Amino acid sequence: MAMPATSHSWIKLLFDRLPAPQTPVEYRVYGEMQSLLVRLLVPMAIINLVNGTIFSVAFLQYVAFWKVAVWFVPVLLYSAMQVYSWWRFSKRKNTGRVSVRLLRKAEASSVVLGVIWGGSAYLFHSDNQLANLFICIVIAGMGAGTMSILGPVARVGSRFLIGSVTVMLTINIILNSPFALEVTLLALSFTAALLIGGARNYRLIFDMIEQAMQSESSRELLADAIESSNDAFAFYDADDQLLIANARHRDWFGGEKPDFNTGDDSVPVLLKNGRWLMRSSRPTSKGGAVVVHTDITALKTRERELIEAQREAVEADAAKSRFLSTMSHELRTPMNIILGFSKLMKGDSKIRLSEADVREYADNIHTSGTHLLKLINDIIDYSKVGLDRIAINPTAIDTKTVLTEAITLAAGFENKSTLDTFDVAVSSKLSTLMTDETALKRILINLITNAIRFNRPGQKVVIRAGLDDDGNPFIAVRDFGCGIAESKLERVFEAFYQGDSNLDRQYGGTGLGLTLCRHLARLLSGEVTLKSRLGVGTTAVLTLPQSAVIDDGHKADPKAA
Repeated sequence: MAMPATSHSWIKLLFDRLPAPQTPVEYRVYGEMQSLLVRLLVPMAIINLVNGTIFSVAFLQYVAFWKVAVWFVPVLLYSAMQVYSWWRFSKRKNTGRVSVRLLRKAEASSVVLGVIWGGSAYLFHSDNQLANLFICIVIAGMGAGTMSILGPVARVGSRFLIGSVTVMLTINIILNSPFALEVTLLALSFTAALLIGGARNYRLIFDMIEQAMQSESSRELLADAIESSNDAFAFYDADDQLLIANARHRDWFGGEKPDFNTGDDSVPVLLKNGRWLMRSSRPTSKGGAVVVHTDITALKTRERELIEAQREAVEADAAKSRFLSTMSHELRTPMNIILGFSKLMKGDSKIRLSEADVREYADNIHTSGTHLLKLINDIIDYSKVGLDRIAINPTAIDTKTVLTEAITLAAGFENKSTLDTFDVAVSSKLSTLMTDETALKRILINLITNAIRFNRPGQKVVIRAGLDDDGNPFIAVRDFGCGIAESKLERVFEAFYQGDSNLDRQYGGTGLGLTLCRHLARLLSGEVTLKSRLGVGTTAVLTLPQSAVIDDGHKADPKAA
């Protein structure tokens, strides 16, 4: 309801016809007026009835009974109507709906009640002038009391005041009361003061509700902004009680209070679900704290990726360096032998060669060529493994047969003409395996070749095949050589790694053997591990999944291997 700006705005406010509410503030003001009226219906009915009863009894000694009855019956009926109106309104389901009709009815009924009370000045008039003056005082007191009770509803209270005082003054003037002039002047000033005060009270209530709604609107906007934030926002009071929190905070922390120190800035936090947050907290002037958490999971993931990429780059550079260092020695030595002996055999030299020399040179050339071929095969296989180009085709294979073939080939590579230097035992539970034969054989050849190469002279290479405590099949190859330091047990699986990097090292090779073994084993869903002690020896263990075991003639699922 727009407030008039003129000096007589209180007159328009109290006497203009009550308009329908147009703005949210007007709806709120009308609602407060309606709610107050409904709550006061019963108390006002009781006050009206009690005061009317006392007033009627007091004047029975001055006027006839029928006059008292004529006046008291409308008062009684009006009180009953107020109680009935309250009962009907309390039965409604939607009591919060604003009804301008109800307010207008209240104004009209207030005028009627005021006229009834003002009419008592005529019905109760007597020769006792003090009694007549008492009537005026009671009517004025009823008007003042109604205005005070209905302060927020000044329109309704003013209707009672105008109806009662106007009728009272008119009757006093007609009956030529000795106090008519004085009462008239006092009543007019009294009425004007009450009306102005009621209008001002109404304006104050209007302004208070308007400010309250603006404050609520601002809080709603702030709450909506906080709720729409991508960050988790929470506000705690001085007792660490949560006052405000948005959906992000509730989703990330639930009902738990984050462990923060007021004043912390940019503190990374890792949640149980793996989410990374950046925490920032600030104290308030009242001893509370505002805590904001920003999701930095993507940044942390990117950071880990960069660190991993950097680590891989460093490892790749180290592998390249190891590759160049290894290949420069491993390729040059056999190539020099091939070129040197082949040049002698061409006859360019003045030295005449016997058949035994030619045969010896040819053997050296063949050995060096075989060594070069093995180096090249290792590099090609390693590149295939890195590009996942090795196809795995599980088939049922005999464990003893594949071990025998692997031992024979490994012994041949290391120029071992006899197989008596091996101690082999295969459990009856592992007579047949379901796995890729080529990959398995390549792993075993590399492991057995290493064992032959590093084994102590006079000692046998021990090979065992069976099931471990968990039922997984394994093949273990043990040598009794110099052993490997514990700090190098994982490094030896790095590509091109050499335990002895000197050019005159005792043992050759590309440094890809164990790397290929581990890659191939993982392609078979298995693993290769090393156990070693310096000066005692090394045990290489190939472990395969349980699905690779074929027991009692039952075939395993090739796809499960």
